[in-house]
Amino acid sequence: MDKKAAAGTESQNWYRIRLTRDEYESGEVSVIRGTFRRIYIARNGPRGMAMYGTASDDKSAYFVYFTPESLPHALVLIKAYSAEPHAPPPLPRLSLIFGDEANRS
Repeated sequence: MDKKAAAGTESQNWYRIRLTRDEYESGEVSVIRGTFRRIYIARNGPRGMAMYGTASDDKSAYFVYFTPESLPHALVLIKAYSAEPHAPPPLPRLSLIFGDEANRS
């Protein structure tokens, strides 16, 4: 795959951070949300830029998802937490943590 095609595919990816139950319970989501919020406000609330969350089925982990539109703005968070590219998650299972809910439709 050439670089241009790969970039197009990457830009459609959601990104996911996996937090352990202990990380979640210690408030790590609040740290991520605070940083994401500051970025969102500094960028004047880009359309579609959002982060969502959900617990794993067995409740042993919590997943934080970033929309594809978040990638150019929240790259610092994505890298800091080693977020991995992910297929679009099932939106009805997700709760909005912060941002624009344009991806809900």
